[in-house]
Amino acid sequence: MVPVKLPRWRSALIIAISTAVVSLALLALTASLFSHDPSLHDEPMMDADWIATGATLMLQALALVLRVRWPAATMLLIAVLPLGLASVQPSSAFTLTVLPIIVSVFFTGLSNTVSRLGMWALLTAVIVASGQWVNSLGAGEENMIASAFGAMGQAAIVVLLPLMPAVFIASQRALSASQRETVNALTRERDAQIGEALARERSTMARELHDIAAHHLSGISLMAGTIARQISTNPEVARDGALQIREQSREILDDLRRLVGLLRDDDDQGLKTLATIADLVTAVRSSGAEVELQIQAEEGTDPGRRVGPLAQLAGYRMVQESLTNALRHAPGSSCTVVIEGTDPEALHLTVRNTARDSTGEAQTARSGETHTSGSGLGILGMVERAALIGGTCEAGPDENGGWVVQMTIPRDPDRGIS
Repeated sequence: MVPVKLPRWRSALIIAISTAVVSLALLALTASLFSHDPSLHDEPMMDADWIATGATLMLQALALVLRVRWPAATMLLIAVLPLGLASVQPSSAFTLTVLPIIVSVFFTGLSNTVSRLGMWALLTAVIVASGQWVNSLGAGEENMIASAFGAMGQAAIVVLLPLMPAVFIASQRALSASQRETVNALTRERDAQIGEALARERSTMARELHDIAAHHLSGISLMAGTIARQISTNPEVARDGALQIREQSREILDDLRRLVGLLRDDDDQGLKTLATIADLVTAVRSSGAEVELQIQAEEGTDPGRRVGPLAQLAGYRMVQESLTNALRHAPGSSCTVVIEGTDPEALHLTVRNTARDSTGEAQTARSGETHTSGSGLGILGMVERAALIGGTCEAGPDENGGWVVQMTIPRDPDRGIS
């Protein structure tokens, strides 16, 4: 048997003492009223009647402590004690014994379900009715049938009056506990999905890291072999080849630094979702870049509704990669990030960067040339992520010479509004 914690005993003791104080106070008030107005009762009240009633009230109050261990059995015990009083010393003050019964029924109903408490409550009502009936007959009631019906009515009130609100409160507590458990289960499921999505993302980035390194290092190796043969025969061409190796080395270092930064996403940075795109834009702005974020959604709705964690992570990575490319290949240009959530079937993400106005057409041509002449692995990664979630991703120059990346993420019809 699991030991009962001390605070429960302390709480039960406080309730028992409070019940005893209130019951004895009502008994003293009743005695005072009876002494000043004898018409309030049929038979004279003897001192023995008051003493027996007070002793019964004290025993009932003390029995409330036992409900911590045996709640239903204690409820019956508290109902049985007045039955003995009615048999030995019936009196007009017998009605006061219902107060501890009401307290017992209420607190028992708080800790039990209706199915478990139904039979115990019925037995308690029968005992209370029996006590009331025996007391009324002992007090001089001659009509046994009318007395029996009156006792049953009193028992119904004494048991049902505290039991109904107690059962309601208990059901609300059970519902709240069930809802909390459901929320916790959904949270654990979401965390598991996030962990799986992050693992897949890191795996994709690692594969991309390998491809970039293999591509650049293979080219450097070939150029180094060519330079070794041209040093003596054509030093000028060998010098140009050495400069190309230097440029290739710089590019691979930049790409490796970028990918390692993506792979080094610590857990304490939080989940990367559509909601965190605003933080990403703020971080890019702090570096001096001009970036505007536009969120298009119906009033009161979340643009990321019915979009799973993996899909939101893919959208975040697309925006991150696009802004990084814009800063690398079109420095000084302005960027616009658009999250369009009005389409009920899909979420649309757009990242657009313009040419730098200070250099005019030269900057436009350079931006387009750099975007199209790069390795393309970043764009390929975006396309792969979009395909993984059943979406599409397209990238290319726009009519003004800038660069546009668009990703479409289908909504999951099986997911609730999130």
